Amino acid sequence: MILDLAQQLLNNDFVPILKTSYALSGKIDVFCAGRQTGPNLYCVIAVDADDPEYKHKFERTAGYVGASHSMNDFNVVVLGIFCTEKNSDDLKEYTNETVESFEKINILKWVLTPNGVEVYGHQPDRLLNIRGIIEASLKNGTDAQNIDEVIKKSGEVRNSRIVSRDTLFTYIMLGIIAVIFILQLFDSTQSMIYDYALLPFGKGEPYRIFTCMFLHANFQHLISNMLGLYIFGTRTERYYGKARFCAVYFLGGIFASFVSSLFLGGYALGASGAIFALMGAVFMYSLRTKHLIDGFDLYLLILFAIIGLAGGALITGVDNAAHIAGFIGGCLISLCFKIKHG
Repeated sequence: MILDLAQQLLNNDFVPILKTSYALSGKIDVFCAGRQTGPNLYCVIAVDADDPEYKHKFERTAGYVGASHSMNDFNVVVLGIFCTEKNSDDLKEYTNETVESFEKINILKWVLTPNGVEVYGHQPDRLLNIRGIIEASLKNGTDAQNIDEVIKKSGEVRNSRIVSRDTLFTYIMLGIIAVIFILQLFDSTQSMIYDYALLPFGKGEPYRIFTCMFLHANFQHLISNMLGLYIFGTRTERYYGKARFCAVYFLGGIFASFVSSLFLGGYALGASGAIFALMGAVFMYSLRTKHLIDGFDLYLLILFAIIGLAGGALITGVDNAAHIAGFIGGCLISLCFKIKHG
């Protein structure tokens, strides 16, 4: 049961922290894995509750986890999962408690039987998507014989989510934008901006909703957008593939430019609308799969979006209409794609 649970945890972006086995049989009796989500560190400790020493082993492991991580800036949530083939009064009494809190450490205790998760006392029976992961371990057992095989299989599962092994198209876009900016530096009359930047809706020359995506006002504008393109472009290309990367980037950018043109009073330029579309696509991937995206979780992506939009609202001359439209466009476009949930 613990191996099955370990497999599901590792498949869902948890990282092994501690594992112990009986010396002779090699049967694992304690497994601990953690995952950071926002300011919280969730540590799941799976314990063989049919072992007479299960209380001592859990408390020793929980103490180790607390001592190791409480000095960091995390709020540590320790969730004990007591795995048993048949529940007992002693186990019910031990887990029938309120949440134990020690400064930044909170300890919960759930029981896992072949029939599902059982929660006693005044404890939450839902915690992120962890309950679903635990219950999935009962339906989707592993054929691994030991924890090392489990870790290897979870690596294969994570690798299977990657659609594109390289991010060539992202680098091509970065190169094109850089070359065009160099050309702008030699354009003393700024004719490229006058001829290709976005104009208010109704002024004609609809090609500008596309060409404006390649122009930048200054070096700071260029660097901030290239950084955003690298961060979200590489992730979009890796997890969606090259064709879908192009669809999100160009369709999302065009939609952002069109919406922006409805509110413009002058010229507008920059790739930020397309970059916010990429951000929206990465956000939707995390939301739909509940997986980390190369270290980014849902909370961090929300924070990126809030900071980007708030910065646009506070800084004069930033086209927030394009940012909002790009993000929404990226979300909607990505919903048209089938993705791997494994």
